Parts: sequence; structure tokens; C-alpha cells
Amino acid sequence: MRTRKPKLLVLAVLLVSLLLTIMSKGCLSSASQTPQAELPDHTVPVKITFWNQETNDRRQEVVKESIQSFNQTHPHIQIVPYFYEGETYKAKLRVAAISGKMPDLFYYWTGESFKYMVDSQIVADLTDLMQEKPAYKKQFYPEALQNSSYYERLYGLPHTTSHVMFWYNKRLFAQFGITPPDTWDELILAAENLLSKGISPFSVSGKERWPLLNWYAYLSNRLGGTTSYQHTIKGTGDFTDPSFIEAALLFRELVKKKMFEPGFLGVDRQTAENMLLNGETAMYLQGDWAAEEMLSNPDIGYFRFPTVHGKGDRTVYYGGSSGWAISKNSNQQAAFEVLSYMVSIEERKKFVEASGQLSTLKELPLSPSHMKPSIYDYVQFIEKDPSNYFGYYDQEIDPRRSELLLDAVVTMAGAQTMSRKEIEDLLKQIR
Repeated sequence: MRTRKPKLLVLAVLLVSLLLTIMSKGCLSSASQTPQAELPDHTVPVKITFWNQETNDRRQEVVKESIQSFNQTHPHIQIVPYFYEGETYKAKLRVAAISGKMPDLFYYWTGESFKYMVDSQIVADLTDLMQEKPAYKKQFYPEALQNSSYYERLYGLPHTTSHVMFWYNKRLFAQFGITPPDTWDELILAAENLLSKGISPFSVSGKERWPLLNWYAYLSNRLGGTTSYQHTIKGTGDFTDPSFIEAALLFRELVKKKMFEPGFLGVDRQTAENMLLNGETAMYLQGDWAAEEMLSNPDIGYFRFPTVHGKGDRTVYYGGSSGWAISKNSNQQAAFEVLSYMVSIEERKKFVEASGQLSTLKELPLSPSHMKPSIYDYVQFIEKDPSNYFGYYDQEIDPRRSELLLDAVVTMAGAQTMSRKEIEDLLKQIR
């Protein structure tokens, strides 16, 4: 006779059997579905690509040091930097903007070229991110942030203010009894004096085109002020304004008198700078991004671009701010963490002390003991001297007209002969 199992035991066995069946079916069902995405591994850092101009000097070294410091102290985010030569950088940025394959962070110049990127909706709006850090926002000069704002929204953080000025060889000036000129006529007399002694008065790197534009921009501004170019930017005027024509004629006089070094159209920036530093040329019109290299040589001094035929203000500088922006498709929170670190008082202090270029942050606590005396003196001068700025001509207008302008300046620099009518016809094409 069989022993009958207790009812509770039977129920327990049935319940276990049912649970095993349900679990089995659940596993089979899960196996048949598309695998779900794994939860993110928070030990893997976010990588932020960072495009910069290649400078091969202390500026680049300081930026690299800041990047290294960030990567060591922020394990959850890692900066992946890329540095490109100036014209290569501009070309890569144009291609990236068209293709939509932008870096997370990138270097920009304020002006119409940057506005074009904003209008193309490839640049992140930083307004709300900055509003979350009111104390940080207050550290900037308001006008610097305004220059990176469009439609009352902020699209980049400016980090540096630059000035284009004359650098000169003090030894050559002393040798030939020349003093830094205040007027265009004095500048030409000094240049003719040097030329008669077998010294090329001016270095210029025509290969990059924009250093030639430095001359044309200053001449047209001194003759016509900022109003003419503002009309050109807005399309209510163009380069046929008399100030642009007269500036072209004066620029052509320099070319005809062979004031630039031989073969200048094929000379790169570093070669042009070396010619000044070595005493092969006497003057060099260039931005103070070259200040550290220039002022490390005790023979080099500086002076403002002069007035032209009694017109213009020598304290109005060709220059302005540049900065870093975030692409719209990046991890904006992570990129902004990088950006606010790189454009912090501590990091920009190091940059100014090393380079001599001014920061867009107010009241940097500079340490003279950390600076070369010549650079400290320059910073003290350039912090107070400018009464105003006018922006880089090739950045203030749209990219298409910018290329036409740069090509036109090269044409004016290279032509054997060129009448006023030919200059007018050339500049008329920049529309």
C-alpha cells in the first residue's frame, strides 16, 4: 500500500515546477530579443577633441601644459588636442563645417566668419551654461563676451585680445639715426634711409596672404576710419570707397619702391620674423601673438602704426579677440567643463605671463617675477594704450568675400604696374 504524500508537499512541488517553467520561458524570451544596450561604464572618460592653431612657441607650450593638467585632474573627461598651421587650420575648419564633422572644441576669430558658423547652426549656444556660473561670467570684460554674441546669445568664450603693431630692430635704428615714427611720411623717410644703406625696410610673409592685409587694413582705417568698413561688412558700401582706393595706392607705392624683402610673396611667417631678428630687415608689422619671440631679443622694440596724411588715431589698433567655441553636436556639458577650465584665471594668468598677450578676463593677478621684464613692460603698455579696435578684415566679412579680398591684396602686391582704374576694377569685384 502506497504512502500518500501530504497535500502541502504536493502543492510545494507544483509551485516550484511552475516557477521553474516561468523562469525558463522568460530566459528563452529574453534570448530571442535584441540585446539591450549596456549601461555606460563610468570608468571610461568622455573624450573631447580640441582643435587649435599651431604656433610652435611658448603659447602652444602653455596650452599643452593646461591640457595636461586638466587630463590629470579630471579622469572623467580627457582632452584630445590637435594643432594645425594657421592656413591649414582655416581650411580644415571650413571642410569640417560643411561636412558636419566638427571637433568638440575649436579655435575661432570673432567676426562675420564666426557668425556664419553660428547661422549654420553648428555652434553650441553657451548662454544657459554661462548663466549657471554667474561668478565666472563676471570675470570677463563685457565687451569681449559681446563680441562673441549674436542675437543676444553667447556662442563662444573669448580668451585673448590681440594687437597688430610694428616691431623694429633697435640696433639698426640707432645705427642709422632713426627714431620710431609717428606719421606715415616719417615712416617712409626712415624706410628710404634704410633702403639707401642696403637694408630692406620691412619684413612681410606674403605666402600666408593675411600679413599683407595687415598693411592694407591699417592704411584704409587710418584714411577712412571704421565707418567705411562697417558699411562694407553690412553690404551698404563696398571697397570702392575712396579710403580703400587711396590705401591701395599707398600700398602699391611700397611695392614699387621695393620696401619689402626680396621675394616676399613666397616668404613664410617664420622666415619673415627671423629676418627682423637677425637684422636683415628693420621693421615688421605683425600681431602681438609674436610678442614673446620678439621681446626675447633685446634688439627688438615696438611702436604703433602711424597716422596717415594727418588722418587716423594711433591708439586705434587692428586686432580684437579670439576664443574657443563648442560644436552643437558635442557633449556640451563635458566640453564646457573643459572650456571653463582652459579660460580660467589661473590658466590664462600663465598664458599672459608667458606670451605677453592680453586676456579677456579682468584683473589677472600677474606676477612680474614670473615674467621676462620686456614682456611685463609690454603688457603694462598695451593694457592702457588702445582707445579702440577694428577687427580683422578677413574675419569681419563673410568667407567668400574674405577670399576675394585676400586674393586682391596679393594681386596688388605682385603686379608690376597697376593703374588707379585697374585697382578700382579689382576692388569692385569684392561683393
